[in-house]
Amino acid sequence: MLQDDIKTSLTQCLNELHLPTVRACYEQQADQARQENITYEYYLAEVMEREREVRSHNRIERMLRESKLPLEKNLDNFEMDRLSSKLKTQIKALIDSSFVGRSENILAFGNPGSGKTHLLCAIGQELIQHGRKVLFTPAAF
Repeated sequence: MLQDDIKTSLTQCLNELHLPTVRACYEQQADQARQENITYEYYLAEVMEREREVRSHNRIERMLRESKLPLEKNLDNFEMDRLSSKLKTQIKALIDSSFVGRSENILAFGNPGSGKTHLLCAIGQELIQHGRKVLFTPAAF
């Protein structure tokens, strides 16, 4: 088989298998593998790892969009120093997402403007980072 035929066949296979990242990077990685005398298995592992990383990133981005969470309300800009140490510990436990597997709910009580929505949105974003689906639906009275 000629080199051009191989590339055409490989590109067609990668299209049909829906491996866009592999299709985009396999030639560059193959050149690097030839130059560095890398094994076939290592080359394949590198290409597939790139595909996995891109898919994971895209899945998280999609779940963030679908969640309808306000993305500006995240843990980075939440004022944790306002909270008691007990509450900080509870928040860390919620962020690990184990409560979801136990089918437990989160209830947040407090005065208006105290950061309940911000905190819950931030926890929702962290859950998405752990691969959990979230849907944000505000309840206005």
